[in-house]
Amino acid sequence: MVRMSCLTIIRSARNEMSATEKKLADFILENAPLVRDYSSQQIAGSVGVSQSSVVKFSQKLGYRGFTDLKLAIHESVVKRSSNVSVFRKKAAQGEEFSVRERLFQSKCDALSSANDLNDDALIQSVVAAIVSADRIQLIGVGGAAVIARDLAGKLAALGQAVMAESDAQVQLAGSATLGDRDCLIVISDTGRESAIVQIVKAVRSAGVTVISLTNQSANPISVLADIRLFSVSRGDETVFPDVISAASQQHVVDLLHYALVQQCGNKMASGKAKKTATLRQAVPTGHRDR
Repeated sequence: MVRMSCLTIIRSARNEMSATEKKLADFILENAPLVRDYSSQQIAGSVGVSQSSVVKFSQKLGYRGFTDLKLAIHESVVKRSSNVSVFRKKAAQGEEFSVRERLFQSKCDALSSANDLNDDALIQSVVAAIVSADRIQLIGVGGAAVIARDLAGKLAALGQAVMAESDAQVQLAGSATLGDRDCLIVISDTGRESAIVQIVKAVRSAGVTVISLTNQSANPISVLADIRLFSVSRGDETVFPDVISAASQQHVVDLLHYALVQQCGNKMASGKAKKTATLRQAVPTGHRDR
């Protein structure tokens, strides 16, 4: 099971919460360093909800009660503080952040959250699926198309047969050639694109292993995937939304690449040397014989 930072879970799941839950989530995210000194009754009074709502909120996040949630929040705060201590000091002194500093802090938070969302066991499960696949198709939606092409190039360099295209019709044609010895990797910020959802449904019926990389909020592509990787949702970020999403996606791709190189890079390169290991600019139009 993926072990995630408590604050990352709350931030990512906020859009799917009820109005009462959003009030609690916003209060916690805005006052995370202070929450450990609150009781459930005090939190309820500060937010304007019932004490039972606080307990139910904690349990919905996977904790036995508010005490366990407090401990998890404190752990998240301590971990995050190691990356942003300089910024906290400036904030305490009333100094303004430059664009350079704000961007750096945002990217640090994105990378930290991506680490929390994808543990070693999850990364290794994706590595195993990639190694065992005859072919891999990569689909990147929107800005993630660049990330998908980057991963495709990395896999091709390791000897894996890869196809990656940004054109929707070519993606559809390529997916129609996949079978039960192949793998589809979808990278999407929202995980809600209807055309990609239909592709995922179609390849699953053909026995294709589907790996998704989407934000942690509930979305159809992630639900349909066999293995789920997670990036950081843009959330309410208005200053660097594309940077936050891309930075976390790229970090996950880099984790996969280095895990492949470290664990079985040489084996992949030698074992698949007889295959055509190229990054295809177009995909075949016919089905492969099985």
